[in-house]
Amino acid sequence: MTTLQTMTRGAVLATVLGLFATGAGAQGVALEPVGEIPGPAELVRIQGGHAYVSGGHTFTIWDVSDPANPVARGSHTFPQEIWGFRLTEDRAYVGANFFGLGILDISDPDAPVLLGQHKTLGQTKIGDIASGKVGIIDHMEGFVLIDVTDETAPAGIGSFFLDGYARDVVTAGTIAYATDSPSGLYVFDLSRSGMPEPIGVIHAPAAPRDIEVSVGTDARPTLIVGAGGGDLQVYDVSDPAAPGKLSSFETPGRATRVSLDGDYAFVADTDAGVQVVDLSDPANPVSAGSFETPRPARDVSAAGSLVLAVVGDSEREGHDRWVMVLQRR
Repeated sequence: MTTLQTMTRGAVLATVLGLFATGAGAQGVALEPVGEIPGPAELVRIQGGHAYVSGGHTFTIWDVSDPANPVARGSHTFPQEIWGFRLTEDRAYVGANFFGLGILDISDPDAPVLLGQHKTLGQTKIGDIASGKVGIIDHMEGFVLIDVTDETAPAGIGSFFLDGYARDVVTAGTIAYATDSPSGLYVFDLSRSGMPEPIGVIHAPAAPRDIEVSVGTDARPTLIVGAGGGDLQVYDVSDPAAPGKLSSFETPGRATRVSLDGDYAFVADTDAGVQVVDLSDPANPVSAGSFETPRPARDVSAAGSLVLAVVGDSEREGHDRWVMVLQRR
């Protein structure tokens, strides 16, 4: 930990130990910093008792069962920069630029293993799985569908070109959602055979760059929540063939990335730190508070009592960024 980080963390502890409820009727969520994961760091996700961090070419697993003392476990270094990744149980699906999609076995956190790779025509940003297929985002091809029945030899199925600049993809059940700037949100049914074709589209010039999906009690996807288009955006996807925008919420900073946990959206809001938005009424989001980070908040991941936030300057490959470990109280 650098001297600067120690000083700023002390200031945070002394002055902003929590979040303050500002929306009428919203139940406030309080956070306090309890630990740190050193950089480089660009993206973070939490699953179980582990944090998964990418910085530059390297994917690293951290044990955060003791949030005050994160412990580095295993790592894997790709030949190209990691643009994004998603986790499903004991697999990580990594978009590693011109290397393509990398499928990592993370069942042993001390020794993640690359199982397979699929190279696309352009730069692979991120991938997610449903129905034995991985949908990935590629700058040249748009939405690309890959058969991963044999993880050691992923095979391309086909692609659907998105009209603008493909940004992100997330899956729930058999449905994949892809976002594109400036054309909007596309919905694909991965249970169908053959070339991917959208079953639903909503055109939005300010479509979000980062999306997450909320699943209802019946395991059906209900909401897509997105950030990166300037504000927080909420879409109703309960009918995949007819997605519709429900609401938007203007944060004090610039909403960059979002993580969902229960009725709350945790937003990496750059200079405004971490914002918490209550989505219990998704048509009317309200602020549930904010946490001031010592540097701009770049990414966030929340699960249970923990919220992880990548903070730091905008230097490429995350060399001047680290992860704050925050605990809900």
